[in-house]
Amino acid sequence: MAIVTAEASDGAWALTVNSFVSISLTPRLVMWSLDHGSDRYAGFAGAPAWGVSILRDDQVELSSRFAAHRAQPAEEHEIERIASSPDGAPVLKACLARFDCRTRARHHVGDHLLLAGEVVAFEAHPGDALTYFRGRYG
Repeated sequence: MAIVTAEASDGAWALTVNSFVSISLTPRLVMWSLDHGSDRYAGFAGAPAWGVSILRDDQVELSSRFAAHRAQPAEEHEIERIASSPDGAPVLKACLARFDCRTRARHHVGDHLLLAGEVVAFEAHPGDALTYFRGRYG
């Protein structure tokens, strides 16, 4: 599972996604999708930069919190910016891996917006990833 974060005027917003994929190695590009009906659509759809935090297997509560409708911005103590990034997109402090991305393309496909981003910074830590399959975490 992954949580995407973006900076907004009222803080760093976060959204749990299950559609995070790698699409290119050169340049390093990743992609995720956002439902047009999301209550956080405005904050993410126009963001020039965003972060992706890959969750550890013990972070079910965090995944559920940011998957909920009408979620609140991430708490200041939960986020930080990867120092090597010129855009400084917010990411979660505690996670398995973190990507700092600059938006490269937006495509409307069906009822979703596909957001492609160039990875400008990356960090990884040891551990097992949180998965979600058929309505269950693993």
